[in-house]
Amino acid sequence: MIAAHTSRNKDGTPRKLRQSTNERAQRRQARMIKEQQLGKKLSTKELVHHRDGRTPNNSPRNLKVVRGQRVHEKIHPGAHN
Repeated sequence: MIAAHTSRNKDGTPRKLRQSTNERAQRRQARMIKEQQLGKKLSTKELVHHRDGRTPNNSPRNLKVVRGQRVHEKIHPGAHN
């Protein structure tokens, strides 16, 4: 879930929303699960993708490592603006 706020940039446009603490924790957990499964630490350029698109589903079979933000953006076009 995204935390709602009303902050605006100097030009009046809404500031980019930040992920809620809970969602960040779920993403960290997904990363730890995948590292455990692989038996190695992931590099900072390796991202963990949730195959079903649901962040709370951290089943090892649902997690896939992708190399880099550009690759991940191809999976989710327009979602990382």
